Amino acid sequence: MQTSRQLIHIRHGIKKGTTTSFIHEQHFATTNPFVLWEHFTSKIPTNHSLDFHGHSGIEAISYPLTGIISHHDSTQQHHMINSGDIHIMTSGQGVIHKSTFLPQQSTRESIQLWTALPTTDNQEMCQPISQLFPKEQLPLVEDNHSTTKVLIGSYHQHTSPVINHCELIFLDIIMTSYSRWYFTPPKQYLSGFIYLKSGIAYSANNKLTPFQMGLFEPTSAPIIITTTNQSSRFFIVCAVPLKQPLITNQHSVHSNKNNIKKSKATIDQLISSINK
Repeated sequence: MQTSRQLIHIRHGIKKGTTTSFIHEQHFATTNPFVLWEHFTSKIPTNHSLDFHGHSGIEAISYPLTGIISHHDSTQQHHMINSGDIHIMTSGQGVIHKSTFLPQQSTRESIQLWTALPTTDNQEMCQPISQLFPKEQLPLVEDNHSTTKVLIGSYHQHTSPVINHCELIFLDIIMTSYSRWYFTPPKQYLSGFIYLKSGIAYSANNKLTPFQMGLFEPTSAPIIITTTNQSSRFFIVCAVPLKQPLITNQHSVHSNKNNIKKSKATIDQLISSINK
């Protein structure tokens, strides 16, 4: 039996208000192509809104766990993202959007993942796209001890319809107590992490508790997760690293300063057009 992929670091995240963030600019060298992972939680029974703001050079993946996100953007799309749906916004050369998070029984909770866009075929500076994939389209893979929802990519011959510009696998797993979950990503998927939402789980003899991220070592070894006397819910994310620099101005990520400058001008123009 192969040895499980080891964890090289466990992060607790930085909490600001309702959002806990786990990836920052200084981590890009080890998380590439992942440039943001945020967990939003709130039990305030009012709507939470973000007015128009811009992004470029990234693909923003939103996954509400409880509640509904009303999303508007400059691609002229308006999507109601229900719990369990996947929304993906390809920002490319620049997009602006606003969103309102509507609670369900006074609770709002969501996950957001950003990946950098590749420089190949000018994908980094492509035309923005906004897409919604209802939960009914996302494969559920059940066995005796776990249920794995395939949000993006492929898992055991089951493939999500979500198209991502990076080579990415994004899974949502629920495990029973005293069980084992095993997955071997394709060998080039060297970047990866586990994020525990609830319960207790073990990865390569490392104990993980809720709201912890464990970064996997960059090897092709399988990922093996076990539980003892508690069930658990966690996310596994892995991808092929991009062979390009990653620099940021907080809202955007690009491979060079010239593209950041161009995209900032595009975003400023979009913002000014809605303020007229």
